[in-house]
Amino acid sequence: MSRSGKARFAFVVHPLVPIARRLGAVPSTRPGLLLSGRPTIDDVGVYARVGFEDVEGVVVGVPLLPDELLADQAKALAWMERAVQVAAPVAYVGLGSVLAVVAGRGQALSEACGLPVTTGNAATAWAATTITRQIAEGRPVAVLGGRGAVGKAVAELLAADGLPVALDPVDVGLYEVVVGAHTTGGVLPPTALRPGATLVDVALPPTLSGPPPPGVTVLAGESVALPPGWRRDVWGHLFHVLAGYGWRSVYACLLEPLIAARVGRATPFAQGRRLDVSAIKAFGDAAEAAGFRPQIRKLHG
Repeated sequence: MSRSGKARFAFVVHPLVPIARRLGAVPSTRPGLLLSGRPTIDDVGVYARVGFEDVEGVVVGVPLLPDELLADQAKALAWMERAVQVAAPVAYVGLGSVLAVVAGRGQALSEACGLPVTTGNAATAWAATTITRQIAEGRPVAVLGGRGAVGKAVAELLAADGLPVALDPVDVGLYEVVVGAHTTGGVLPPTALRPGATLVDVALPPTLSGPPPPGVTVLAGESVALPPGWRRDVWGHLFHVLAGYGWRSVYACLLEPLIAARVGRATPFAQGRRLDVSAIKAFGDAAEAAGFRPQIRKLHG
């Protein structure tokens, strides 16, 4: 709970590229990081504040790049702990991008801070499945990322809907509809996609190792439209534009701790390597009841 009595969560994120690391120093007033680009744990700071109805959220930035997080997971955990301290008091913690796959996928952080930590995987799987279902129109779907929780869950949900699904097929070029759900990006050459294909991408960094080729459509796999009642501070508007899909959209994973706090859920929707279909459905039902809807949003094509 916050000091105002409202449910409160932290959403911990990180920059994807060096320039974003420098820009992230501005909201948290870290001039040293802005000038040098060399972060310390003291540069962990608040990026933005958001909220919906009786829930408040604090977006906290850990200024480490994806390769740095993967290379030193003990350091990543320590900096995530610092992020929770910066956001305190909070009842839930959500993790964004690569933070969701390091240090036990939320388990180590939960043990360290004594709070439920949710990875965003349930929300990501819900959004990607909903969007893919809308565009597939009965066509076979290739799902990339079968070793990850999201990829396996999306494949299972789509198959339950009656769609023909291939998990990590050898030849992606045979499919008109592809879901990119690897835990890290840059795993698929653009030339592997057939002309006219549609890629629903939830990987961060993106699935493709280069720019999408002509004739290929790339959809944001985690884009969710904001309902009335969404709140944000000045930096929140900038965060939506620079680190999301636009000022009227939000990444689905940010909603996972918000919905958990809103419904008073005692356990995370997603943590560790396991992702239950029942948890995805529970999240989706609660998110839709609050007015959140996945949206088809083109990133390319």
